[in-house]
Amino acid sequence: MKTTFLMITGSYPPDICGVGDYTKCFMDNANDSWELYYSNSWNISTLVRKIKEINKYKCNNIIMQYPTQGYKWSLLPQLLCFYYSFFTKKKFTVVLHELSQRSTKAKLATIFFFTANRIIFTNEYERKYAIKRFKINPNKTDVIKIISNIEPASNIKSWNDRDIDLAYFGHLRPFKGLEDFLNIASQLYKSQKIHISIIGQVLPEFKSYFEDLLQQYNIPITLNLNLDSAKVSEKLNNTKVTFLPFPDGLSERRGSFLAAISNGSLVVSYRGIFTTQELLEIFIPTEQETASKDIFKILEESDCNLFKSIQNNSLNYLKNSIPHSWKEIVFLYEKSINKI
Repeated sequence: MKTTFLMITGSYPPDICGVGDYTKCFMDNANDSWELYYSNSWNISTLVRKIKEINKYKCNNIIMQYPTQGYKWSLLPQLLCFYYSFFTKKKFTVVLHELSQRSTKAKLATIFFFTANRIIFTNEYERKYAIKRFKINPNKTDVIKIISNIEPASNIKSWNDRDIDLAYFGHLRPFKGLEDFLNIASQLYKSQKIHISIIGQVLPEFKSYFEDLLQQYNIPITLNLNLDSAKVSEKLNNTKVTFLPFPDGLSERRGSFLAAISNGSLVVSYRGIFTTQELLEIFIPTEQETASKDIFKILEESDCNLFKSIQNNSLNYLKNSIPHSWKEIVFLYEKSINKI
């Protein structure tokens, strides 16, 4: 079959990048009309070489995942979007995983992507933000919500069968709320000798940052780093409370949240402008000042009825509000792109 779709990404496993993980799950479930172009070298001086490399693929449609760790601050992805959208017969689609909370510099760089033939967002808030702020044509946009990169465990444990009292899950780097997690975990450990775990991946450039934080708080923590998907599911399925203190609040695009609830863990997090009413039914909202008290109260219950209620709401959310599988996401991509 002739290749119709070319997926472009600046990160791909074993690179540590959420969008790279997302792309890997997508491509693992794509049919043979899809091919992958991955590069972690995006110097703007390589524009001509990049175009030649991309043109070797027999594709009618180019889809770029953005942002990724691999692009860094290069404007080469934007130049490729502009070139293929205006000067070729190929159709260019960009998938914007984040926009509204990026820096002013990053938002200005993103403007060039609005020249794409089609733009896919991962939640409705970001789509509406782009339409209102940048006056883009709503008819060339779509929303395709993410699902977890982590497969749920086959047998979800009950509250009392979970051995980890409190866990953090995600990439271990600045601006992910790790400082808040360790601060709250330290407060809780002083009043309750609870079992605390950190599950995640550390980029080499953030290793010293992470080690310094652990040394600063100096409490017993079980580190579960760089595990495969099955092991991550096992750990989350063994966790009572997953505390995810995102500075900008919980949103639909948080894969770590989806992984936690799909494995039956009770999520405590902050609310923010992206937190929908639907999400408020499936996690415990808290604030920095009260998080320790709120989590303490949850862990004090011997058989958490709140856990059962939210777990049922979470199952309904996973069933009715987001795509059911990566194959469905592939189908939704093709459906959106074929509107061009």
